[in-house]
Amino acid sequence: MAERKLGRGLDALLGVRAATDAEQLVELGIEELRSGPHQPREEFNEARLKELASSIRESGLLQPVLVRPAAGGYEIVAGERRVRAARMAGKTTVPAIVRDYSDEQMVVLSLVENIQRDDLNAIEKARAYKRLQQILGATQEDVAGRVGIDPSSVSNMIRLLDLSQPLQELVRKSALSMGHARALLGLESDEARQALARRIIKEGLSVRAAEELVRSGDGARPQRRKQPRKTAEVAALEAELRRALGTKVKIEDRRGRGRIVIEYYSPSEFERLSGLLKGGAETGFSIRE
Repeated sequence: MAERKLGRGLDALLGVRAATDAEQLVELGIEELRSGPHQPREEFNEARLKELASSIRESGLLQPVLVRPAAGGYEIVAGERRVRAARMAGKTTVPAIVRDYSDEQMVVLSLVENIQRDDLNAIEKARAYKRLQQILGATQEDVAGRVGIDPSSVSNMIRLLDLSQPLQELVRKSALSMGHARALLGLESDEARQALARRIIKEGLSVRAAEELVRSGDGARPQRRKQPRKTAEVAALEAELRRALGTKVKIEDRRGRGRIVIEYYSPSEFERLSGLLKGGAETGFSIRE
């Protein structure tokens, strides 16, 4: 039975009694509480915290937080969001359950509380599943059973950690969805994954479009900007300007609009070209200032 307790919720873990047990319910000062060292959440949604704070102002904190004694106060085992929202609401105390937990028990409770009760971002959740697996020495299937979800969901989440840190950051900030991230994992090299990620963001590609690029092999190749073909007239003018100015000149023309790029490679060459363009006597053409 011990192997199945996490899936039934926090109160089932290790046979603890209900969180409303009066003999263990105390009122603790918020300043006595500090975040537990195993808190998996890296970001707290400000808007949702404000919503919870508004509810706490109106109705109070209905569910106590779970803490354990620590030097100089208490460590939060479960209820980090509630404590933050209560502080935001102007509360100075919160109802709490104080129990002694080992480090391992505290890690498991912190991870499961966050996974089950409020959405972590995909990367935070992946790290939580991985850490839970490592701490318990369990398989991915065991972890799935403990938190009450499909094993494939745990597997897909943990696979996100195979992405490089820059790509994980894009997922964490929601620049890439979980579906996009899974599509990227279909590519072998980080270079190809990052190239496709840039394309997804730039072009606003759907998950299906990204998956199709991976299947076709196009996602592994960086997209190259198509250069318009030069007409014979434009090519001839480029050559004429190169001869006249003695440096590389490129004309970019798009239906009668574009730009002329004149390159220089030193301050003295810049001065020379400036003189030619201003005067024009030696080149046979002039540009008015």
